[in-house]
Amino acid sequence: MEGSMKFLFCSMGNIAQRHFRNLKTLLPDCEIDVVCSTRTNYRIFDNELNISYINDLKKVYNIDKVYHDLDEALLNKYDAAFVCSLPPERIDIATDLAEQGVNLFIEKPLSNNLDQVYKLQEIVEEKGLICTFGFQMRFHPVFQKLKNMVDNKEFGEVYRIEALHSNNIHNWTKGRNLKKHFYALNKENGGGVLFSQIHEIDYLTYLFGKHYPISAIYGNWLNTEVEDNITILSNLESEDRCIPIIINLDFLSPIPRRDLTIYGMNKTESFNLLPHSSEEWNNLFLDEMKAFLNLLDVEKDSRLATLEDGIASLEYVMDIKDNFMKVNI
Repeated sequence: MEGSMKFLFCSMGNIAQRHFRNLKTLLPDCEIDVVCSTRTNYRIFDNELNISYINDLKKVYNIDKVYHDLDEALLNKYDAAFVCSLPPERIDIATDLAEQGVNLFIEKPLSNNLDQVYKLQEIVEEKGLICTFGFQMRFHPVFQKLKNMVDNKEFGEVYRIEALHSNNIHNWTKGRNLKKHFYALNKENGGGVLFSQIHEIDYLTYLFGKHYPISAIYGNWLNTEVEDNITILSNLESEDRCIPIIINLDFLSPIPRRDLTIYGMNKTESFNLLPHSSEEWNNLFLDEMKAFLNLLDVEKDSRLATLEDGIASLEYVMDIKDNFMKVNI
């Protein structure tokens, strides 16, 4: 990749700071501007999710310029923008950027509803922009092995698939007030286990193809305004039969688990997807960042989630919310 590149970060929360560090690791000479709210105290996260507070982001990160207004930032030209704001804000920000011809990396999920999503898709296609999503689980080393196994029919006929992501939300928050300050438990900010753990929905599509929810059972054990656990029965359609996919997601377990089990006529195998260290976990994000930068240089990586992938996962979630979650929690 030749020449100095210029990027814009929209928001500087936990996930944005991780992307920022990885981008600077790969392109130490690039220029980065930030658009974020005006605060007296900014939360600074490290890869262990430890938090410190500071009143000036520039003292921690090598930021070229901090803006508090997107229109002002867009007086500049950027090679790409990272949209890491809260889910309800993402679609409007991404649309404004796309209208100015800026390539996009958008954190998952794309939004907390389908409003304006197809308008963004039209603009991206019309302008020929790059638009990808933060589905770093696609870069898990297990999945390359798995894809080869599935393609080579090592399992034989697959007749059931089970995915589990179970984690205690207190492990993410490091003492923050869950109901007040953590978006994942805030309905207005696009919270709930379905949005937060949408990775399982995406990687199952990536590995096996499109699947459709046919039922869901959910609950709220933390007494917040969103679901904190859900079990989904999904249908993977093959040529002549239906294959059930069972997806279990929750914020509750004291012992983290992230498993994928594939049941086949030739063999059944379970895969542990939990990282062994924070470095191993960050490597997924780092590999994703490498692939995105290579894509800007016209080197495509099939593991990157496209705009169509991001929309498909959101459509799946909204299908569940519209058809199986009518009752208010």
